[in-house]
Amino acid sequence: MKYYQISYTLDEKTRDRYEMPHTISIESESFLRYITDKNKTISMYFENRENLYEDMPDNLFGKLLTRKSVIDFMDFTPSCLSLIAVVSNKLKRIFEQLNVSKNEYVFKRISIKGHTEDHYLLFIPIIPDTEFIYPQCIFADMFDDKIIKQFNNRVDYYNNSNDYCLKKVVLGNRYKDYDLLYPQGGGFFFSERIVDAMRQENVIGYDVIKGGCFYEEIDFA
Repeated sequence: MKYYQISYTLDEKTRDRYEMPHTISIESESFLRYITDKNKTISMYFENRENLYEDMPDNLFGKLLTRKSVIDFMDFTPSCLSLIAVVSNKLKRIFEQLNVSKNEYVFKRISIKGHTEDHYLLFIPIIPDTEFIYPQCIFADMFDDKIIKQFNNRVDYYNNSNDYCLKKVVLGNRYKDYDLLYPQGGGFFFSERIVDAMRQENVIGYDVIKGGCFYEEIDFA
């Protein structure tokens, strides 16, 4: 299966005014306390992930920053591990119609001030780096992406300088039929069939990363 690395779109018409994508500020105090207590660091995330989403507060609310209209795929603040976007019902419907495994995502409904449309926080569970096939992964120097490096194993990676960022992640074959992939320390990926459906349904707000310093690849072994 082919995969695409996804990011948020900047509105071309307002690029000079707003150097940011459409962004939702999550305002629910109960949610903000929860992520501080349970999901502030990657170690906390993995420690609490079994019940992380189930125990997460409901009845969430937020507001759109700067912009006047909401779109289908939006950034968010504050940061929250495993949360990738605030999305419209259009994306939720695509996941359901394609029968994407519910083990691969979680939706939490959020009300957005001044807007009646349904929106959701979209979480993709993070794949821990203990699942990486390290000898086949490729890392690049974060200050010079022409300098690449591979590590024999996870211990070797963590014993080296942390100035290397993930450029190609290789996972075990058990992940090769997933539709949604979010490797630790990297970007998030959607399967080709999801991206095709997003194009057909005219989902607005996402870009496919095709190159540049944030570009990553994913493969299986």
